[in-house]
Amino acid sequence: MQIDSFKSRLGAGGARPNQFLVTVTFPLLVGASASEDSVLVTSAALPASNVNPCIVQYRGREVKLGGERTFDPWTVTVINDTTMKLRKLFERWSNLMNDRTNNGGYTAPGSYMADLLVAQLDRNDETIRTYQLFGCFPITVSEVGLSYGSNDVISEFTVTFQYQSFEVTPL
Repeated sequence: MQIDSFKSRLGAGGARPNQFLVTVTFPLLVGASASEDSVLVTSAALPASNVNPCIVQYRGREVKLGGERTFDPWTVTVINDTTMKLRKLFERWSNLMNDRTNNGGYTAPGSYMADLLVAQLDRNDETIRTYQLFGCFPITVSEVGLSYGSNDVISEFTVTFQYQSFEVTPL
């Protein structure tokens, strides 16, 4: 293989993992604006999905057929600002489903689910591919580590979401 052929297949230098945008749209009951400080999301991933095999036994052998699609939980890392604005919003969102004090919560999915978006960008911040995740809700708002020895860093936390499905554009 020629090096020029290899370089030409990378297009405009290849897709870079540090070029992305996550848009977090909170449910109305959280009381946030349409998209809150998405720039503070410092890591994410393009979502994964799996097709689990449907296994049928035939004469002592397993025959594997395509089965149901499942979607892995999706995690983002968020930087804290000095007011912990995003952390408060994610905690409020989580609390909608199961209140920390009285164990109650909203049961209608539309009241606590929202759609999220993650886009892979090129080096000029143009969108290469977009994944819209439908019916998202946080299942984990992680701890924020505190330490006297953590100088010269900004605190951060992760939020893990479960979602129903996603759509990719362009296909």
